[in-house]
Amino acid sequence: MWRGNAFPAVFLIAGMVLYGLFVSVSMTTIADYQSLLTDSVLIESLTLSLYVASSSTLLSLGIAFGLAQFFTQRTGLAEQVLALPLFIPHLGAAYLAILYLSNIPVIGPHETSHLSLILTYIYKETPFIFFYLLPVFRRLDHRYEELGQLLGLSKIRRFWHGKGIFLLFPALEASFIVFAFVLFAYEVPALLGVTYPKMIGVYVFDLYTQGDLSQQPTAFAISVVLTVCLLLILAGFTWWIRPITERLSKGRIE
Repeated sequence: MWRGNAFPAVFLIAGMVLYGLFVSVSMTTIADYQSLLTDSVLIESLTLSLYVASSSTLLSLGIAFGLAQFFTQRTGLAEQVLALPLFIPHLGAAYLAILYLSNIPVIGPHETSHLSLILTYIYKETPFIFFYLLPVFRRLDHRYEELGQLLGLSKIRRFWHGKGIFLLFPALEASFIVFAFVLFAYEVPALLGVTYPKMIGVYVFDLYTQGDLSQQPTAFAISVVLTVCLLLILAGFTWWIRPITERLSKGRIE
């Protein structure tokens, strides 16, 4: 009955998110949200989280994009090897980073440059974006680029009209998923991150679990603000960017 229908999964996930928001909002007051604006520790934590999430996402996207383009017309063992990190949980990837990066001062765990965090996420998220984009690459009609060459378009314009407009939204979708996941992540930053400033996921978890119950509303308020911001970005993708990319892909630019 439900085979091929994504509605049940969407309904379940949306229900869980909305229920979580309802519980979090019910545990907070206006004063809790106002206090976030003057929380210097939160600002530093959020800045670090945005840096790690943005760097990990952009680097993973760039590497995955290049690999997907390379493997468009190729299949074999190398492509299967790229799938291996998908079967390793993030916690396992963090332990691998501790095992193999501990003796490297510049990128070892708990270093202030946070390179171990970024490298771990690149290792985990590059295969995800790769396999997200690979089917799109393989469905592209390369005659568009050939036509652009006949029309005398530059390489950049040939790429944009032949591939870019079709890859734009899938790339944004994959990037949003990775960015949101890394921004809220707890396991990898808890194992590899420094004690200060902490990634936002670790900071919120510590606020909620520490002995001082008066800090719990702050944790709920942070969660509400970040979730609402991500939902607004998702809404922008769904109702603004996606229709634009669909019109572009059909040759309509009005």
